[in-house]
Amino acid sequence: MLDGAGDASTDHAVEAPAGDVTGSDVAQESVVSACKPTAGVLVAPQAGGPITVDGDLGDWGSTAFTLLDASDAALIMGPNGTCTAANATSKCLVPNGETAEFAFLRDSTNLYIGARVTVPNVGGGSTMNPYTNDAIEIYLRGDAFPTGDYTTLDHQYVVDWQNLVFDYGPSQTDTGLPNPPGVTSAVKVASGNNGYVVEVKVALSELGQPSLAPGQMLGLDFGVDHGQGTEATRSFLVWWMATHAPPPCATPKCTGCSPDQPFCDTLDFGLLCAD
Repeated sequence: MLDGAGDASTDHAVEAPAGDVTGSDVAQESVVSACKPTAGVLVAPQAGGPITVDGDLGDWGSTAFTLLDASDAALIMGPNGTCTAANATSKCLVPNGETAEFAFLRDSTNLYIGARVTVPNVGGGSTMNPYTNDAIEIYLRGDAFPTGDYTTLDHQYVVDWQNLVFDYGPSQTDTGLPNPPGVTSAVKVASGNNGYVVEVKVALSELGQPSLAPGQMLGLDFGVDHGQGTEATRSFLVWWMATHAPPPCATPKCTGCSPDQPFCDTLDFGLLCAD
């Protein structure tokens, strides 16, 4: 596991290439792309070169990032229950100005997740519950026929600003599994302590996939936590909450989940398309 402390001030901003996009460019892209733009579906392009997991996203090129904040979160939670964007700060303790940008890349055997989080005063000192600190949550589902229950092919990876990594997926209890197999991560905290960058590599074998073919889908969700190391200070934003019938799940983790959330119900996930 790589050291989590560092300075993200030199991390490169990821922007679209300069210049206008011509009609021929668009036509060419539509031919070669294996993934159609659809709500709830994000894309994992093939990496253009080696990705070094060091918390610096400069080798991610022009990869498109997705924005998550209180104004567009599908689920907002805090110590006083669920919230709307209007009362996210007052009721759910979501800090003003908190945003997260996240993106994905892949190579022949791995999936890469990059995230930039902007938040006042990065912190939270828990060493056992990283989700009560400033952290990101990555939900990945490898099941071809999901029921809502987590299986050995499904994972909830939490990576906090200290580079503390736990997996709360499969049959894990609320205590989670620290330093899960097949995961490499690195974190850099901005010099002004007003944000952090997370870079994660997950072996596709952890999802039951030796590789990903163009157009192949995986279940995906993403969340961002903010807190000072306790449940009483924690806020939580979730990117996607899929609408579905009551899940046919059987485990207590799924059947007893209230309110419904990706932690216990894998049918809430969106999708990730390999491009």
